[in-house]
Amino acid sequence: MKKWKFLTAAALTLMLAACGSDEESKTEGTNDQASTEQNATDSKENAATEAPVFPMTVSPLTAGSETEDGKSITFEDVTFEEAPKNIIVFDYGFLDTLDALGVEGIVGIAANGGKGNIPTHIKEKYVNDSVADVGSLKQIDFEKVAAANPDAIFISGRQAPFYEELKEITPNVVFIGSDNENYVDGVFETVDLAAQIFGKEEKAEELKANLQAKVDQVKEKAAGYENALVAMYNDKKISGFDNGPDSRFAYVYNDFGFKPSTTEITSSSHGSDFSYESILSVDPEVLLIIDRTASDVETIKADIENDIIKQTRAYKEGKIVYLDGVNWYFSSNGVTTEVDKLDEILNELK
Repeated sequence: MKKWKFLTAAALTLMLAACGSDEESKTEGTNDQASTEQNATDSKENAATEAPVFPMTVSPLTAGSETEDGKSITFEDVTFEEAPKNIIVFDYGFLDTLDALGVEGIVGIAANGGKGNIPTHIKEKYVNDSVADVGSLKQIDFEKVAAANPDAIFISGRQAPFYEELKEITPNVVFIGSDNENYVDGVFETVDLAAQIFGKEEKAEELKANLQAKVDQVKEKAAGYENALVAMYNDKKISGFDNGPDSRFAYVYNDFGFKPSTTEITSSSHGSDFSYESILSVDPEVLLIIDRTASDVETIKADIENDIIKQTRAYKEGKIVYLDGVNWYFSSNGVTTEVDKLDEILNELK
């Protein structure tokens, strides 16, 4: 009897141990499953954060504009059903930004037969037989645009008159010219727009931080000068720019921190008819010359540094800075070309 009781107790102990082991196994299995499910959920959430969600509606960075002949244009929102795979870009600055973000799928640019004023790093990558040449900045080859079968076309001010015609090829025509009064914020807007569409937000923040750091460096440098003048050289002619609301290069003063040597220049996107005597009359401490002809520096120096300019403070103090017309005139607003522009100033004004 005692032996039976012992065996029963032992059996009961084994059964309880087995049950405990089963419960532990079940608990561990449940925890593992819960952990796996949580990891899967976290992965999905991270993927959702990193990848754009479609359909996606994006708005133009400017609501509308007016062409040279007075025609009013309204730019519309665009809804992408999926990420664009065949992309045509007419704006060199935006092309630079897409390239910097690592966006793939560029099938057409305005290469103008290889003669377009395109930044070197962009020309080396996109002017080739694998990317369609869809015309120039102001003359579009619509047949080549259609043949490239684009599902996204990005335009800016120079192509605005062709907006409706391009929409006949694809409704996904996005106007990326910013009307932000703050120039640098306008560049950031284009970067954010591209990052939103193509899921490049992390890279965008890195690029914007780098650009802002350069802006801050130039502001610090500019604060050390009494005043400056921005002028553009084009086929032996000189245009002047102040900080007025319609001045094409007002941002050099308003955003980069230079104080204008004059505020009495007739404002326009192309500056005003200026003269070497006009430059001498305002006598800037710093003279920033934008080379619209994209010539080599020595060629335009022969015209610029004449007997009149040699009387200016800028010449006497070695503060004449020659700026790359491709970056400054044709491909502004690109997130890396803007850095290049700022580096030109920093490197020359040491």
